[in-house]
Parts: sequence; C-alpha cells; structure tokens
Amino acid sequence: MILKPIHNIDLFADKAESFIGVFGSKKWLSVYGNKLEIIGIYKDEHQLIGGFYFLKQKKYGFNFVKLPPYTPHCGLFFVSESKNKSSASNFSKEIMNDVCTYFTQQKSALTILAFPSYILDLQPFIWDKYKVIPNYTYRINLANSIEEIKSNFDSKHRNVINKAIKEELVVTADSMSKEELYNFFKESLITAGANVYNEELKNVFLKFSDSSNSFALIVKKGDVFLGAVFCVFDKNTCYYLLGGVNKNSGIQGINNLLIQNSIEKAKELGCKTFDFEGSMLKGVEKFFRGFGPELVPYFTVNKASLPLEILLKYKKREIF
Repeated sequence: MILKPIHNIDLFADKAESFIGVFGSKKWLSVYGNKLEIIGIYKDEHQLIGGFYFLKQKKYGFNFVKLPPYTPHCGLFFVSESKNKSSASNFSKEIMNDVCTYFTQQKSALTILAFPSYILDLQPFIWDKYKVIPNYTYRINLANSIEEIKSNFDSKHRNVINKAIKEELVVTADSMSKEELYNFFKESLITAGANVYNEELKNVFLKFSDSSNSFALIVKKGDVFLGAVFCVFDKNTCYYLLGGVNKNSGIQGINNLLIQNSIEKAKELGCKTFDFEGSMLKGVEKFFRGFGPELVPYFTVNKASLPLEILLKYKKREIF
C-alpha cells in the first residue's frame, strides 16, 4: 500500500464523495483552501482506493495535527475488493496500520483526530500508544413518518414546540443572506464561548453553501429575529451543523421548533438520516436526546508528546 499527498482536489473528491458524502465533496474541501492535507491510499502507484484528510499547523514551534474545523471526522474511506471475510479483515488491518504509521511519521506534538462511525478497528492506534476514546452522536431514521418521529420526542419538547407555535413563531427557509448568516453564527459562537475559525466559517457560507448542499431556517415573531439553524446535507444524511438563538427574547422553544423543522426539511429533501453531528457536551446531549434519536458511537485518537500530555492530563482529562 502506498500513502501519499493528493494535490488535485478533484481526484480525491471524485472518489470520496460517494463514500463520505458532503464532507468529501469538492465544495466542502475547498472551504479550507491549501491548508488541507489530503492523503491518497493507493493499491499501486496509480490505483487510488481510499484516502483521508487533516490539518497540520505549526504553533509555538510545534506541529499539531487536527481535524478541519466544522468537519466531524478525517474522512477516511477505502475500497476492498475481497469477498472473503478473513481477507477483507486482513486488508482493513493493513490499511489502518498504514494510516496509523502515516500519522506517527508526522512527528506532531499533539494529534487529535476523529474517524467516521463506520471505522471500528482502531487497534493499530492503541498498539502505537494513542489514546482511543469513544465519542457519540445522535441520529434519527428518516424512513419513519414525521408523525412517528414526533411521537418519539420527549413530552417537554412537544409541549414547548406547541407553545411556540401558539405564540405565532414563524419558521422560514433561506430568508437571510449568506453574509447575514455568517455574521449571526460568528456572534453566536463567540457568545457561547466556542472557538471561531473565522476564515473557514465565512467560506462555509460564502463559498460552499447553496441549495444543493445546505439550508438555513430562521424563526421570527413578527419582525423580531429569534434564532437560526444551518444544516448541510447529501443524498443520505442531513447534518445539524450550527444553531443559535436570541437569548434576550425570553421565549421558550425556539431551538426545539427549529430542530423539528430541520428534521421535516431533511425528510422532504429525501435524506435517510438526520445527524445531530456530535453530542458530547452534557447539556447538549440531554437536549438532543429529547428528540428520540439513536445513540451512535465513533472514535477519536489522541496523542501528545510527554510534557504536553502531562499538562493535558490536568486540562483535558476527558481525552488524556
């Protein structure tokens, strides 16, 4: 197996999008410009059978390997032609060994990566002294009817949604400009104390988003703006990417109503799954759980140089 950088984004996207959907599309990958390291997995010098991506940054004289912001995983995919279970398992193990070796060779002071939920074999990373940590997201099966999906909502969610509707809150689709959405979500992230990757966030709205890959829903009462959500999608999955509300409104149920409408919109678009795109914060997890979704695990791998690991054991005990 040969692992080497891909400089032609079309080459990677043509192969990756059918496996990892919107996060393997050319438009999404272009959000990161030339910052993104795209690695191809080749069966020989010319036959591309898989790949993955990450960001490699230098800070304080150290190299850091991490996920691109607003992307849930490193996009790892690969194609196995074997129909024999033992051969397929051996092939998968060889790929994962090579991927692990590639990351180790980056000699990064800190590596933090997440893998797609279908990647289950992280043993090579464990053997190479990475910390392999389970994380979780929530997903709703959109094959069910909207009535059945809503029947699984927590009664508190249903009550505040009904109250919001009675208070004449109105949800509309794509009624804000891309620039307005960018500014709103930037301020919303700052208010929440979250990291803001300004260039990438701006590119998500101004360069990536269009009606074929994303939608925004906003809610108002009269002329008063109350909140918005932004989702990206492909033919299989709709991902809840960003959400924010006007916390000074004093009105309950804004987020609940927006998510219900996002689920309905995703189903209208023909998506098979609605993904809450990560549910690791305790308060957020409880809120998402109230919509009756299925809990789905995925794995992160983390590794740090010894001095940095000792420091992170105090600062980030959950990952070290």
